[in-house]
Order: sequence, then C-alpha cells, then structure tokens
Amino acid sequence: MRVVGRIIGGDGITETIGVEHSPDGLRIRRSGVDVKTSSELATVLPTVAVTPDTYRLVTDGADLRRRIVDRLLFHVEPTYLDNYSRYRRALRQRNAAIRSGVSDDELDGWSSELAGAGEQLTALRVRYLEGALPTMKDSVAKLVGAPIGIGFYQGWDPSISLKQACEHLLTSDRLRGYTQAGPHRADLRFTVDDRPVQHVLSRGETKLFVTAVSVAQVRSLATTLGNPPVVLVDDLASELDSDSRSRCLAELNATGAQLFLTAVPGHGLDGVEFEEGRLFHVKQGCIVEVV
Repeated sequence: MRVVGRIIGGDGITETIGVEHSPDGLRIRRSGVDVKTSSELATVLPTVAVTPDTYRLVTDGADLRRRIVDRLLFHVEPTYLDNYSRYRRALRQRNAAIRSGVSDDELDGWSSELAGAGEQLTALRVRYLEGALPTMKDSVAKLVGAPIGIGFYQGWDPSISLKQACEHLLTSDRLRGYTQAGPHRADLRFTVDDRPVQHVLSRGETKLFVTAVSVAQVRSLATTLGNPPVVLVDDLASELDSDSRSRCLAELNATGAQLFLTAVPGHGLDGVEFEEGRLFHVKQGCIVEVV
C-alpha cells in the first residue's frame, strides 16, 4: 500500500509526503527524501484518529489512555521525546537487571537512573495536564451531556519519590521479573460519580465520550501548533442515533480541522453538508469522487 499527498503549510509552502507499506517494511518519504522515523512525519503532519480501536479507551488497559497524553506532549514539549526515550531505556535496563538476578547494589544504579528520568517525564505530563484537563472535561460534558471526572494517576504513590517506590517494591519486582512503579504505569482515569465510565455509559454514550476526548485533543493541538491537525474518523455512524451523530459532526466540524470520515453507504453521512466537502465512493479498491 502506498499513500501520497501534498501538505500546504501555514506559510503556503507545499511538501509531498509519501508512506508505503511493503514486504520490506515501512518507508516514509518527505519531499523526495527518506525519513528515518515516523515521529518526523508526525511533526509535519499531526493527526488525531478515531477508529474502532479508539473505543477500547474505556475498556482496555491504561496504555491507550496514556498514549493520549504522550501524543499531545510530543507536539507541545520539545524535550518530551528525549525524556520519554531516556526513561524507556532505563526501564528496559532495570527489568533486564532484575531478571538476571544482579545484587541490590548493582540494581541501585539502574533504579536511580529510572527514577531521575521518570520524575522528569512525570513533571512534564503533570504540568501539561493542569491546563489540558479542564478543556477535555468541558468537551466531554458538552457532547455526552453529563459531567465525567478525569484524573491523572502518575504510576506510583505521589506521597513518595519514585526511587522510594522502587525500593519498597524491590522484593515484589524480583518475584515478578519487572518494574511495577513508574510513568509506564500512569493512567488517565475516567469516572461518573466515582465509578469507572465503562460501568455507567451505554455503547452509544461511550462513542460520544471517546469522540469528545478526541475533539479535546484536536483543540489542544490547534492552540499549541497554531493550526488544527488532520482528523481521521472511521465508521462514525455505527451505534449513534441521528441526533448524536449530528452533534458529533458539529463538534468535529467546529474545530476547523480537515476531516476524513468513512461510513457504509446509507448509514451515516448521507445528506450531511460540509462547507467545501467532497464525497468519494470506494468499491473493490477503486476510489471515485461522487459529483
């Protein structure tokens, strides 16, 4: 599969971007030059995607919810990627040392490195979320129609340092073979009346909730970057009634972002009017614009 497109920047400069998946792996090109990492592509073409997997946000583990914070901070904080990479290296090294059975003294060096990197990473997350969470709560309340609590768990007891948390859990870490405390265990926790949202919201309400979280991400990136990201929404219509679907589309459209929406014909986007909108029909691998 190969996708090629042109990006028109705020300065009016046009760039050609290409992404190719083949048996040889992933290849990314920017203005005719190979790009080594997808993070460089994300820098010039930030995106927010809402797919069927996105709705696992409320049912699966913390990884998807943590990824929301990491993706936003990637664009907001220039030092975040380096801090994140440093922490992941320290975590891998400490876990390997635990499994190899090194002495407590030898392990202490890796614990110190992990704690230093982890606390810097967490400080960036906390500082950013102090400003971002109110916007996210407002977006959710507006679209879902109910107040939903959103709290951040940093990955260890905030009353102690990460180094102390690692020391307290050392025996348990050795038994389990991995590090239990740290930013890799952080989570965004969504609740209604102190109950997890997955125990309260219906499937349709869950879809509204996840869309609202995505709208909040788009607005946050638009404020930070000066321009909204591209928004990709797959199968928006399923499990939403016409009123809920209209509210979702209105909120997405109000962000000013360029939207790519997919739907099964006759189930969701028929009759929807977007300014400068274009409709395409995909059948047996062929894409045809509907006039």
